[in-house]
Amino acid sequence: MPITMQSFLNDPDPWRAPDPLPGPIETERLVLRLYEHGDAAALLEALDSDRNGLLPWIVWVRTDNRTIAECHYSIELFRRAVQEPGCNTFTMGIFDRATGRLVGGTGLHRIQPGSRVAEIGYWVRSDRRGQGIATEATAALITAGFAPQAEGGWGFRRITILCAAQNLASAAVPRKLGLRLELRARQERYLDGVGYHDLLGFALLAEEWDRAAGRALPGIGWDEAVR
Repeated sequence: MPITMQSFLNDPDPWRAPDPLPGPIETERLVLRLYEHGDAAALLEALDSDRNGLLPWIVWVRTDNRTIAECHYSIELFRRAVQEPGCNTFTMGIFDRATGRLVGGTGLHRIQPGSRVAEIGYWVRSDRRGQGIATEATAALITAGFAPQAEGGWGFRRITILCAAQNLASAAVPRKLGLRLELRARQERYLDGVGYHDLLGFALLAEEWDRAAGRALPGIGWDEAVR
């Protein structure tokens, strides 16, 4: 029986990771892929270039991946996690396609198999911000995330992005891509140097994403009334 978009969206079976996992995702400028041990030095360099610039939002830069050994340790954790049948997070690096340089990180996280939902997060090294890196990477990951597994994708039904309201650069990514703003949780989280802050939740369903254009279909948008 041929797989149609409607039958794919109504599939009652819980999500399972594709086997084999989808390969690297390539865009005009970037390559998104799972980390390898050979990336440890590049990960350390990207973080050490400006750890303070990733704060206060990326809190783990204070305690994790501070040495080459710690980077290898993290990558080994990532590697072992994806080998587990119940893995619910796939951490990826964002690499410059022309140079191979690590320019940031992303991934599919907090996967809910029963509802086929995944969350996307991202960070970009300070010297590559303002160039649309996060937007380009996120668009490509959403496209791959919504593509059915029969077509080499991840097979999700719904994708979310959560970020602090004060993190304007992070919130700009889902807005540029036309995701719907579904949540504003008042003073939901606490961060050193920020205090309690509002959490924004953006989301989209598979049928609302234009895979060819790499953005939400016209008219989906984020709801200004929720601001």
